[in-house]
Order: sequence, then C-alpha cells, then structure tokens
Amino acid sequence: MVWIVSAVVAVVALWIFVNAPKRAVVALTHAALRCRERKDWTGARKFYGEAYTLAGKMKEPLKSKLLWQIEILRASLLHREGRIREAEDLFRQGFSKANAESRPEHVLLYQGYLCWGDLCTDDGRFSEAEVHYRQAVTGDEQAGNIASVIFDLQRLADALIRQERRGEAEEIIHRAITLETKVVHAQLLSQGKNPAEHPVISMSLPDLHFCREQYEDARRLYREKVAFWEKQVTRPDNVDVGHLQMRLALCEAKTGHRAEAVEMFTRAESTFQREWGEKHPKTSAARAAKAALTDEEVPVR
Repeated sequence: MVWIVSAVVAVVALWIFVNAPKRAVVALTHAALRCRERKDWTGARKFYGEAYTLAGKMKEPLKSKLLWQIEILRASLLHREGRIREAEDLFRQGFSKANAESRPEHVLLYQGYLCWGDLCTDDGRFSEAEVHYRQAVTGDEQAGNIASVIFDLQRLADALIRQERRGEAEEIIHRAITLETKVVHAQLLSQGKNPAEHPVISMSLPDLHFCREQYEDARRLYREKVAFWEKQVTRPDNVDVGHLQMRLALCEAKTGHRAEAVEMFTRAESTFQREWGEKHPKTSAARAAKAALTDEEVPVR
C-alpha cells in the first residue's frame, strides 16, 4: 500500500514539475489580459514579454504551441497601441506557426483573424480585411459560435461596403439578421416565452439601411444606438461606439446635416482617443473626416 501511495505522489510531483512552466506562461498571459482591461499597455507588454521568453525555453512541440498564441496576443496589443507594422509582422509570424501547430478549432485563431482584419481596415486595405474576416466567419461557424459569427459578419459587411460591393454586403447583413433572430428566439423559448409575441429588432438593421444608401432611415437608427451605448458604463466587446458614431456622422453629412455631422465626428474622435489612443489610425480617421467635412468635402467612407 505504501509503495502505491509513494508512486502516486511521485507521478503527481512529476506532473507538477513538467507543467509548472506552462502554468507560469498561462498565469503571465492572464496578468497581461488584466492589464489590457485597465488599458495598462505597458504592463500588458511586460507580461507578454515574460511569457514569450519563458515559452521560448521550453521543448517542442509545446514551445511552438505556446509561442504562436503569445505572438497573436502580442500582435493584437500592438494594434491596440497603433503600432500597425509591428503588429502585422507578429500576426504573420504567429499564424505561420499556428497553421502548423494548432488545432483548427482553436478559438484564438478566429479572434486573431478578426483583429488582423480590423488592422487592415484601419490601414485602408479593405480587400485584405475581407480575407481575414471570412477566415474568422468560417472558424466560428465550424465551432458553432453563433454570437461571434454575427460579429464577424458585421465586420465583413463593412469591408465590402468600403469596397462599394453593396450587393454582396447586403447578403452578408441578411445572414447576420437571420442569426440574430435565431439567437433571440432561442433566448425567448428558454424563458418560456412565445417568439411570435415578441418582435425582434435586429442590431444589424441600421447597417442594412446604410448599405442600401437609405441614409435617413440609417441616421434614425444609428442615433438610437449611439444614444443608448454612449450611456452604458460597461458594454460587450463587440459594441464599437466609435464606429457607430462614425457611421452616424456620415449619415448626418449625407442627409445635409453638416453641423451635426461635424459634432458627431468630433465625438467619434474623442471616443477613439480615449479607447485607442491619440495616435491610433482610428483617431486619425475621425479627425481627417471632420477636417474634410469642415472643408466642405463629404468623406467617401
């Protein structure tokens, strides 16, 4: 009996010894996440760096499996800081390892593609953004992450609209609306309610009007969304208030409300500056759109 207990203790001790570095890497990445939630980019960069150094000392195949994940996380942080070129280099580096080492259903892959798409959008490369958004859609669909698919589709539709491929964008938006309805119906049924008695108001509906260049209807709906989300202290990660403000500002301009458009571009600039930083491309885009409108030029996107 004693030797059995001793053997068990030895196995547990060996497991702890082997897995201790991995657990340390995970702990460091969690610490980085907490820093990011506080917008402490310096702290997040420090913890990711320590995790990367520690992972780099491990043996294969664990080494590569940890490194690609940290590289994608660091790339998303660099994008957050507006360091576009550095971020893209790390995305390429991370995904080159991920394609060889990861399971295709790994959730970080989809999140990484989505962030890479956002980076390309911020850099004005909408066709490249489209590619990454489609990769995010495919991954989330295969994993059954319906809520994430809706978010992916909204981003994909935006990339298509920016390329003036409005017909394709409308099809994508309809897919998002269908999924939104499915999710809401499931929630109502789980609450014992009849979906037929509760009409669904799609969060993607203003995007549909915007895509169709029905700017008066889009303006009304974006105003409602902006007014609601600006008041929320906390909100889901997929709610981009700055993006909504930019859309509303453009609708104001398209419908001849120039003063309101300038004011909304100003609010978008302030939102991006607070959430992304003074030098981030999102902040610069809002500032440039306001300047163009002030010079009596309506922005094209």
